[in-house]
Amino acid sequence: METWPLYILIVAAIGIGWWIGRRERVKSADTAVPNYYQGLNYLLNEEPDRAVTTFIQDLEVNKDTLETHLALGGLLRRRGELEKAVVVHENILLNARLDRDVMLNVQLELAQDYLLAGLLDRAEDLLLKLTQEEGHIRSESMKLMLEIYEREKEWHRAVEMGELLAVGEDSEKYERAISHYYCEIAEDLLKLGPRDEARQAISDAIGHDANNARVSLVLGRLELAENRPADAIRALKRIKDQDPVYVAESLDLLKAAYEHNTESLQDFRQYLFECLETTPSISIVLTLAMQIRDEQGDEAVAKFISNYLKRNPTIRGLTQLIDLHMDNTDGIARQNLAVLRSFAEALVADKPAYRCKGCGFDGKKMRWRCPSCKKWGSIEPIFGLEGE
Repeated sequence: METWPLYILIVAAIGIGWWIGRRERVKSADTAVPNYYQGLNYLLNEEPDRAVTTFIQDLEVNKDTLETHLALGGLLRRRGELEKAVVVHENILLNARLDRDVMLNVQLELAQDYLLAGLLDRAEDLLLKLTQEEGHIRSESMKLMLEIYEREKEWHRAVEMGELLAVGEDSEKYERAISHYYCEIAEDLLKLGPRDEARQAISDAIGHDANNARVSLVLGRLELAENRPADAIRALKRIKDQDPVYVAESLDLLKAAYEHNTESLQDFRQYLFECLETTPSISIVLTLAMQIRDEQGDEAVAKFISNYLKRNPTIRGLTQLIDLHMDNTDGIARQNLAVLRSFAEALVADKPAYRCKGCGFDGKKMRWRCPSCKKWGSIEPIFGLEGE
């Protein structure tokens, strides 16, 4: 009975402590709300520097405010404010006491900031640690690591990472990418000279994607460099069956191979006509026109190109036809044709020649990896009036 006053005091102390803690939390929340709206106002008024400062200084990082901080970091990254996105994500990691899974996701966000900002060493260091984790974090970290290796042209390391990712539904995508990595390796080796190693890289590329038309192009270049024109012809002819839209990319090599080979150019012409049946292309037509002109003269060439343009009109074909007529015309008629040709050239002067079938990115030169969507083998020649 003598201890009951002590029990009363303990209960009272607990109650007073709870009431004081609750009052402080309410007071803190009342202070944070105006600061939150003030930071949001800065953001809406295109003042990201002041918004970041307000959120970091006045909005404590905890479970209740985490989504706000992450949303701010993501918004800044999408707007290209990468340094500020880094500050926001680093602030979360420095000041928050969050679950391990949450912290790992924040680290992954920070690694993406580093990568987009070009801080590849920082991104790689952080991602190497994250690849030791399990599940989603590991797979996403490996994808970002692969992007770093592609940027740095570390193709052997890209092959290793790609092989780890080439599982499940994405296996075809990564197998295609690995095939292109080996093509990059082979092309680098061809520039330096070790052709046996280049041939091995080409063989590895075929092993990962036998339908990669680029492999046939690189192999044709190698065979021609080693004075094997017949082998070069066989390699380059495979492109028609692999992906005929890339036949135009092989024409210069194929023409050189036939010129160094004892086979008749009639075989070359027959192959080109077969390609035209499946993929109408002005590049193929103009290559054929050069042969027809040598054998039958300008009149036959003009008729051949005219017949093609009736079915598949292209400005490149029109300029070639004008050139043929200019060679056989003089005086005012020649001057008029020259004016017409300049107009035709102007129409396509700034037009793209290649387009990504995935995202629509376009450009004037061939790229095997789309710089926009990062896909391999997705860029193709543009067909139509202003293209092939």
